[in-house]
Amino acid sequence: MMSMWGAVRCRLIQTRSAVRKILQQNRAFCSGSSVGIREKLLAFPGGSVELQKLQESGIAVLTVSNPARMNAFSGCMMLELEQRVNELEIWTEGKAVIVQGAAGNFCSGSDLNAVRAIANPHDGMKMCEFMQNTLARLLRQAAAHLCGSGGRKSSGWRSRTHHRL
Repeated sequence: MMSMWGAVRCRLIQTRSAVRKILQQNRAFCSGSSVGIREKLLAFPGGSVELQKLQESGIAVLTVSNPARMNAFSGCMMLELEQRVNELEIWTEGKAVIVQGAAGNFCSGSDLNAVRAIANPHDGMKMCEFMQNTLARLLRQAAAHLCGSGGRKSSGWRSRTHHRL
């Protein structure tokens, strides 16, 4: 007869195995190019991601700007962020990146209109992979420093990015 702890351990191993299998299926189903998600993100305009490169100091300032939505990332802003990261990767004089929000807020996360429209597991995973890849590339720059604007809201993207530094 199996002890209670033995039964718990057996159930834990089964659960881990099931979770691992589901994650592998999701990766196989959702991995690959991000072409499909790009078209969907383009359907959500608004805001911008601006890049100012200070050549003399080697410091770049990346500004998330969507003040009407407390700088929430729209779909187009996610695509713009990827373009700005591309620019930073080829900038040979770059030493540091300051990420800031416009109009007294850093970033309130994702625009909920886009999130609601991409509310299925496949597209949600694609959007997550797209942003994960873009943010990982940003953080791999020579030195990434985050600078909140001293505003009221600082959740979502800033919090996740800051903890990975």
